[in-house]
Amino acid sequence: MKVFRRILLKLVILILVVVLFGGAAYVVHYWPQSSSGGALEAYLELLIENDTEKAYERLDQTESTVLSQTEYESAIQAWKYALCDSYRIEEISTRQGTNGESYADYHVEFLDSSEEVQLECDITLKEQSDAVLGMLDQWKVLPDHCMVKNLRVTVPVGSTLYLDGEEADSAWIVSAEPESAEETEESEATDGAEESDTADEADDADASKVCYEIPGLLPEKVSVVVRHPILESLEVTLDPLDGDVDYCDSMDWKESAGSSCMEIAVSALKQIYTAAVTGETEKLDELFSECQDAVTAIVESQSEEFYRENETTHPEFESVGIYGYEADFEAPVYTNDENGAITATMTFTYHYIVRNRERVETGDIWADGENAWEYQTVPYTGEAIAEFVLSYYEDEWHIETVTLPVIPESEE
Repeated sequence: MKVFRRILLKLVILILVVVLFGGAAYVVHYWPQSSSGGALEAYLELLIENDTEKAYERLDQTESTVLSQTEYESAIQAWKYALCDSYRIEEISTRQGTNGESYADYHVEFLDSSEEVQLECDITLKEQSDAVLGMLDQWKVLPDHCMVKNLRVTVPVGSTLYLDGEEADSAWIVSAEPESAEETEESEATDGAEESDTADEADDADASKVCYEIPGLLPEKVSVVVRHPILESLEVTLDPLDGDVDYCDSMDWKESAGSSCMEIAVSALKQIYTAAVTGETEKLDELFSECQDAVTAIVESQSEEFYRENETTHPEFESVGIYGYEADFEAPVYTNDENGAITATMTFTYHYIVRNRERVETGDIWADGENAWEYQTVPYTGEAIAEFVLSYYEDEWHIETVTLPVIPESEE
């Protein structure tokens, strides 16, 4: 019995020694990582060593960004941390979350063998609620640094943007004009002191464009689709690592937009010539509300031509007709008008026929020796070119300017 007690006592002592030294080794191993800086350094070493499996275990994914291990490994490979040899860290801030969580923000520069900066990013660590052995603080890394953050995608106002088939959140809309480097530095210097809602910021340029600032994208190619009421849909592949993009100049007019503008041009010409015939300009107000004075001047000049007097032929205007339309469009122009207008310049070619009743000699001789004549309808045909500038806003087209020759045009 005494022998058994001695054996049991030795076994307990052995277990205590193992636990003591094992716990000490555990403490020695985790002590450097009990601070946010130490935890960050351990994580950065794993990135440079390309040990993505262990690095993934050090992530805190309780926040909004959640990555699978496959997504994480793909992102790490895209950023090419493993091509760097060392790093340099700078603590930006420590802060408390809304629920009392502790955070530490760092700026990290990844260096090559000559200590040239190859890559830099901001990394945030979050203190965990469960301490190691109940006494050592534990910090984990938020995966946001794996993402391309605040990428700006600019599209024409009125567009719908899709990323990998999902409609972009309207809450991402900000001013269309990216901040200058100086403005960015000022913004970072005051970050945390004052918060501003960028979605409500007024932009001084390109009111006809809208910019989406996407909070976070994995550094892998994304399918982008942009749809617009009057512009051809755009389908492209976006590589977030290429930086901000503006797709406005890549979108041309839809065929339906061209047809609508041509219909407006035909209606406009008919109204102008009708007003020139009747002398009534009051009905021009609606269609030509943006250029009423200029169109009234065109009508007056055309009316004078229709009803001009000529002592030789004594023409009497009968009718005018237009036909054979063709249109050429310049590329869309994005304006800074408050209404967000996108303008189209259209060169409109058409044929016309003006019929006058004129005195025409028949070739016979009357009894008094005078050349015989009679009134006949004489057609004057030709081709003319008009130029329209139209603006699209509030879901419809508006005529901004009209440049129109007086017909029939004189032959040179």
